[in-house]
Amino acid sequence: MKKSLGFCLVVAAAFSSSCKISEQIQPKNSNDNIAGMNIPAPRPMTFSELEIGKRLCSNLKKKREFFETLNNEKEQFRFKAELRNCNNDIYNNELFLASISNANSTDLEYIASRNTYFKDVVTDLSGVLKDMCTALNTTDKVSNTAVSGNFKYTFNFLIADNYDRYEIYKSKKNTDGTFSPVSAEAVSIIGQKVQAETKFFGVEKERVRYTICDGKRYSTMKQNWVEAVTRF
Repeated sequence: MKKSLGFCLVVAAAFSSSCKISEQIQPKNSNDNIAGMNIPAPRPMTFSELEIGKRLCSNLKKKREFFETLNNEKEQFRFKAELRNCNNDIYNNELFLASISNANSTDLEYIASRNTYFKDVVTDLSGVLKDMCTALNTTDKVSNTAVSGNFKYTFNFLIADNYDRYEIYKSKKNTDGTFSPVSAEAVSIIGQKVQAETKFFGVEKERVRYTICDGKRYSTMKQNWVEAVTRF
């Protein structure tokens, strides 16, 4: 799957000089937010967050292992898209089909006949989640914040509308050392039988990304899982 960004998420554990522990990172402004989602201050994760994070990572791993056994692009999901521009105007709001592809040696993908959608399948080995899931399986002392190069990533694990959900806030370092918000992504994960069949645990029920345009304006890309089209 995607390569690790190689930053630290574990407090009081071995870490390299390229990492910065959360207690050393000062937020630019406690009121920083994207699309009304407030960026959490750097801190250790709570017991509740750790439990949700571990359960979420476990389901993402199960999904990855299941999808890797499927025939390439044979099975399909139906999704609902919602795209909004920087003025918050909807310019695409359609249902679409996507096939599950495991042909890529590093990533699972959704293949669809449209240009703008979440192509990557979220797993326990995806991007910044890889280090987080590794940390959660290693220790109970995990920071919600990490720095990699000029970017800071802040995590939040919660339950929203009965779904396990993770949020990742991305901020960019300014010349004065402070950080300014760039984007926020929230993903709700299927993890209960009342939500879908067990084999679909780990599937992204809802995924939304808000990207800063300028000032308080932002664009939106949302993708909701509707159903499995093929019987698998």
